[in-house]
Amino acid sequence: MLVGVIDIGSNAVRFCVSDLSDSLVSRNLPIVFQDRAKISLYDALTVSTDRRISDDVLNRLRIAISRFDKVCKALNVADENVSVFGTEASRSATNSDDILSMIRNINSRWTLNLLSQRMEAMYGAMGIASSFYEIKGLVMDLGGGSIQISWVSTVGGKFVMSDSAVSLPYGAAAIFQRLRTQRVEEIKAEIASAFALAFKSIKLPFPLKGANLYLSGGGFRGLGCLAMSVLSDDEYYPVPIINGYRCSVKDLEKVAQKQMNDKTMDKLEDVFRISKRRASQLPGILTLVDALLSVAPQIDSVYFCQGGIKEGFLYSKLSDSLKTSDPLISCTAAYARPACAKMENLLTSAMSSFTPSYISKRILPAVVNLLYYQAPYTKDTQATAALNIAVTGVLAGVHGLTHVDRALVGIILCERWGGEVFDERVIGRLCDLVVSESRGNLGLAYMFWGYYVSKLAAVLADLFPAGIVDDENRVQVGLERDEIDALRIELAFIKDDPYALAVWDKVEGLEKKVKKFRKKYDIVGVPKVSFKLTV
Repeated sequence: MLVGVIDIGSNAVRFCVSDLSDSLVSRNLPIVFQDRAKISLYDALTVSTDRRISDDVLNRLRIAISRFDKVCKALNVADENVSVFGTEASRSATNSDDILSMIRNINSRWTLNLLSQRMEAMYGAMGIASSFYEIKGLVMDLGGGSIQISWVSTVGGKFVMSDSAVSLPYGAAAIFQRLRTQRVEEIKAEIASAFALAFKSIKLPFPLKGANLYLSGGGFRGLGCLAMSVLSDDEYYPVPIINGYRCSVKDLEKVAQKQMNDKTMDKLEDVFRISKRRASQLPGILTLVDALLSVAPQIDSVYFCQGGIKEGFLYSKLSDSLKTSDPLISCTAAYARPACAKMENLLTSAMSSFTPSYISKRILPAVVNLLYYQAPYTKDTQATAALNIAVTGVLAGVHGLTHVDRALVGIILCERWGGEVFDERVIGRLCDLVVSESRGNLGLAYMFWGYYVSKLAAVLADLFPAGIVDDENRVQVGLERDEIDALRIELAFIKDDPYALAVWDKVEGLEKKVKKFRKKYDIVGVPKVSFKLTV
């Protein structure tokens, strides 16, 4: 089922057509078409003395929406499957009825929604929830005229959120306008007080101390891009995708303090994905963040999200089981060869009871689905293409992945194809990302188990090189020893099988490779791995 969405925001108008036909892939909210019209209803209201949207702006809006109507017809999107959402600026305009009438004249069968503050906050929260596999924390969606505040939890396969979400009149453009005539400290104190009341209103089921904060909306995404630039120790941050980017609240404070210096504001347009308009509004966004952190300084991590109203609406149409399904597995399932189910069983049999569940339950199935994706590539491109598969490759546009997901899947697949890349600095940066974002030792453990999976998967894939299981008994995998400091794997092959003979040297080299990797990075808390080969 193709679903069309128009999100008439305060700063821009967003259009998309999403395909929710496939019950599994629909978790990733796959996009068929998307566009953005630079039409700011907030600016139109600001220059109006009676808060009316001018005929000129209405005409630009009419042209953009008429164009989308033709796109929907070209894609055969049913009229009844197109929904239009008006938010803060549409809601507060004195001639909002003119907007609705104009849209009805374009297509009278579309569903029109002039969202209440509560519904806008609810869809914003759902959009943020759609951006990750599991989240639990405070969520905020920043628009041009307002900010929506709520909490969401999708932990343990249960989707729950606040039933009393709050919308406050502190959007990026709104604060920017007020800074022209009011003192910063005065505005900050007002916003801080409003935040404190909002946190009580949404009835947080968990303490703010140590909680995660999830930020969405164009203003916050611009702040995230700035943080990427400011906080990156290297020449560049290796995953130029805002959804899933994380930084600590202390790091965000550093960014805010540095950029509040007027001398640095003129350089903002040089930062990736920060437009001239967004740069001009950044002082207001930083004032908002400063007020937030003064009320909740004990927040742990800050995550930046792509999901907004349109993603929230699409996410709301999914069943509860799909809402809490794993986007990493659903987005890779389409690329699985027939042998991948067999491959997953074999690799799972070689996992220790001490293997992190993130590796065994999420990363391993996703990697298995992609084991043969680079098989048609030339030898000199396989490892590099695999490394970038979730950054600039086929999974780059997938919704719902963290940066650790993207980096680790790429690293494992790169090693599956030999690990030889043209620029080794890229793989180094991705490895550093996995370690730093996974809090040190745990990140090193992820790297160890990922390397183990990659090398064993390469051998097993060579036993079924066509991606088809033509002999169920070609290899058997079992654990002979499974202890916290020692793992012994038994691989049993059919005698004189040409496939087994072809990979025998690789199998014998497995133990040495894993041992060398473990020693090179001085990884503690993982077992010594050995293999027993039988015929």
